[in-house]
Amino acid sequence: MAHGVQEWIHGVVNLRTILLTALSPTYALADWQKRGLRRLARATLIKRRNCTYLIVGITLAVATFILTWRGTGHPSWGTWWPILGLLTWYLLGRCNEVFLAFYLDAFDKLRINRRPSSALAWPTRVRLALNSYAELILNFSVLYALLPADMWQCGAPRPVSFNDLLTYSALTITTSGGGGFVARHWVPQLLTVYEVMCGLILLVVSFTIYTGRGLSKRPAGRFGPKP
Repeated sequence: MAHGVQEWIHGVVNLRTILLTALSPTYALADWQKRGLRRLARATLIKRRNCTYLIVGITLAVATFILTWRGTGHPSWGTWWPILGLLTWYLLGRCNEVFLAFYLDAFDKLRINRRPSSALAWPTRVRLALNSYAELILNFSVLYALLPADMWQCGAPRPVSFNDLLTYSALTITTSGGGGFVARHWVPQLLTVYEVMCGLILLVVSFTIYTGRGLSKRPAGRFGPKP
C-alpha cells in the first residue's frame, strides 16, 4: 500500500514537472536551480536571473527592430518556423514565469508571520518587479511582431513598424488602450488580454504588497507616525 502511494506521488511529481516545463521552461529551470539553496543564495540567484532575462529581452527587441525595419506582419513563417517556434515558446514561457512567480509570491507574502523563502529586501523586490515589467513589454512586442499583418483590424490603422508594436504593448500592459491599433484575430486578442493580466499582477498586486510590507518594516521616525 505504502509503495503504491509512493509511486503515485512520484508520478504526480513527474507529471507536474512535465506540465510546468511545457508551460514555462524557464520557470521549471528556476524551480530546479533553487532546490536546496539557502535564503541568501536564493536571493542572489533571483537577482542574477532577473537581470539576465531583462538583457535577453532587450537584445531580442533590438534584433526584431533591425529585422523588421521594412515592416512587420509577415504572411507566414516559412522555413524559419522551427527557430521562430522555439522563440515563441521561450517568450510565452518567460511571460508565464513572471506571471506565476509574482502571483504566487504576492499571495505568499500576505500570510502573517511567514518567513520569506529568500533574503530579498523589499526595495529589491520592487526593483525586480519593475525590471520584469519592462521585460514583459519587450517580450510581448516581439510576440506581436511574429504575427501576420492580417490579424489586425482592417478598418483601423495597422502597426507597420516595431515601434508601433512596442507602443501597443506598453499601452496595453498599462490598460491605457492600444494606441489606435485593434486586434482582429483571436491570437493577438488573447495575447492582449494576457498582457493586461500580467500588468495587473505586477502593478496592483506585487507593487502594492511589496511597498506596503516594506513601509511597515520601517521604524517610526521622521516620516513615521507621530507618537
